[in-house]
Amino acid sequence: MKLLNIPFIIITISTVIGISIEKFLSINIQTILFIFTVQVGLLGLSWYYEKKTSSKGSFFTIVMIAFFITFGITLVKIHNPKSYDNHYTYLLENKNIKNKKVGIQFHIKERLKPSIYYDKYIASIQHISNHISKGKLLIRIPIDTLSEPLPIGTSYSTFTNLSSISKPKNPNQFDYAKYLEKQYIYHQITVSNNKLISNKKTFWSFYYLSDQIRTFVNNKLSHYDFDKKQLSIINALLLGQRQDIDTETLDEYKNAGAIHILAVSGLHVGIILAFLTFILSPLDRYGNRYKTIKLIATLILLWCFAIIAGLSPSVLRAVTMFSFLAIGMHIRSKTSIYNSLFISLFILLCFNPLLLFSIGFQLSYLAVFAIVWIQPKLAKHYKPKYFIPKKIWETFTVTIAAQLGLLPLSLFYFNQFPLLFFISNVLIIPFLGSILGLGVITILLACLNILPEKIATLFGLCIDYMNTSVSWVAQQDVFLIENIFFSWKMLLALYNVIITSFLTIQDYKKRRIWMVSSVLILMSIIIFEKTGALNQEEFIVFNNNNNTTVGFLKNKNLSLYSHDTLSVKTRHFLLNNYLTQKQAKLDTIAPLKNVYSYKDRTILLIDSTSIYKVKEMDPDIIILSNSPKINLERLLKSFTPRKIVADASNYRSYIKKWKTTCKKHKIPFHHTGKKGAFIVRQGK
Repeated sequence: MKLLNIPFIIITISTVIGISIEKFLSINIQTILFIFTVQVGLLGLSWYYEKKTSSKGSFFTIVMIAFFITFGITLVKIHNPKSYDNHYTYLLENKNIKNKKVGIQFHIKERLKPSIYYDKYIASIQHISNHISKGKLLIRIPIDTLSEPLPIGTSYSTFTNLSSISKPKNPNQFDYAKYLEKQYIYHQITVSNNKLISNKKTFWSFYYLSDQIRTFVNNKLSHYDFDKKQLSIINALLLGQRQDIDTETLDEYKNAGAIHILAVSGLHVGIILAFLTFILSPLDRYGNRYKTIKLIATLILLWCFAIIAGLSPSVLRAVTMFSFLAIGMHIRSKTSIYNSLFISLFILLCFNPLLLFSIGFQLSYLAVFAIVWIQPKLAKHYKPKYFIPKKIWETFTVTIAAQLGLLPLSLFYFNQFPLLFFISNVLIIPFLGSILGLGVITILLACLNILPEKIATLFGLCIDYMNTSVSWVAQQDVFLIENIFFSWKMLLALYNVIITSFLTIQDYKKRRIWMVSSVLILMSIIIFEKTGALNQEEFIVFNNNNNTTVGFLKNKNLSLYSHDTLSVKTRHFLLNNYLTQKQAKLDTIAPLKNVYSYKDRTILLIDSTSIYKVKEMDPDIIILSNSPKINLERLLKSFTPRKIVADASNYRSYIKKWKTTCKKHKIPFHHTGKKGAFIVRQGK
């Protein structure tokens, strides 16, 4: 059996399995490389045996699957910088400089979206304490209105300490540390602009080149009457940079189900591919040779766009995917399009296996696969004769197909669903190709200093139309369903329903039992999850800076007690994800009390008043709130608590003393600022 006869889907899925299970295996790189080498030999022997005996090839297929599972595991090990001795984390441990100030030399690799207080960058390390080191860091620079963004590729030195990236301190909050870990970023430095010393050295790369091109383009566009909001949208649409878009605009696009318009990814690259295919279509008349020239020109222009758009992960995966789709269309085979998807997926994972866990990566491939598979099945049920109805129907079927492919994953990750997604897509998608084309013309003419004001004004009006349309749709918040609980079990079950439904349409009599069974499985899981949520009970001390906040969860209702009034923003930060995942609602908010009872436990809260009655209780848990001026040594002579909890409303110096005292008396001490929210669950 020849290697090329094995379906590429098996190779790709086997590799995906290997990447997925690697994190559950504690195997060092040397061991896995040895196993991989042995399997290469087995693969060769099995291929030779199958060829010599002319058998059907089942043995070779089994060996091939095992080989590519091991290949997936090996990919993760090889790409993990911690697998090598020159990674900076080993230097921190071996030289005993952890948590100490050190000299660091690095160059800027990527600019991230700033937070309220910091400009953020990803940097590549060159030296730490005069030792050559490798690895990536998160750089945080306090925002200064007078400072300019740090140029990509520029090298700097500074003297500071590396700190771990904070984990979420409250349940179900977004884990930024885990997100960065998937990009092999484990530490951060916080340094002001005036503490950075330029090394007057530039590291050339495609990232540097793309940044220079974008800077040049923005300088040219700044000579025209584009306002700040328009420029930020232009940068997102055509240059792949969303860092300058304000939070309000981003939220509007998200709530309108149109956030994909602002991310240079599959949609934009697909439109550009269609545009290039149309422009170069005259070459088709001159035979296969010119068709090949057309394909090569298309691929070159696609990758030029990828460089200009910053070579971000979303751009790379989109251009790679559509490069293979272009090849598939060149072959003119429907099967080749599916193969192109899996080949591009495989190649991208070879270069960065952790892309598999990227939300954008998953959404991109599922959307394209759904469009390729589902859209033709929907489109064939109605064939309009006229141009405008035809385009509306095409937009509708493509949008529905993409949304069906993304629905389970979107519910799982974002816990919301915009019902008006079709309206926003109908208002924008039919014109997006024209807007992108006009944008390309605008940028080219601006760079050549020959852009007429009328064209610049027209393009600005197009951007305003798009923003206004999205804003109107987003304001219809009655159609935005938020805080939807959706577990991984429901995710798998809903995909099962979607797949079996479309398979059943093709052969209803034989496959209808599949669809009925999949729907019953989904309903059973929903009932199981809701029943489980109803039985959840817990007492929780949230980590809320400068304010003590505790809660009781019972029967899907949360009763909250707080020292100070909670603002809407704070309530959203503390509770939204928590309530969604618990399938609960906020029942009451009341002032704090000094004594609580949960199951068989008595909980005493001592605040800044330091008032408590010794003789009436012997608390199991003591909560220290708002820096009470107490002598903990004396307190522990009166009480014998199982645990002492200090939340984020206390002074750090007090917390340090209390921790020492608890250690002396062998009483567990929980500081929410370090360990996160303190939770007591039923039966624990």
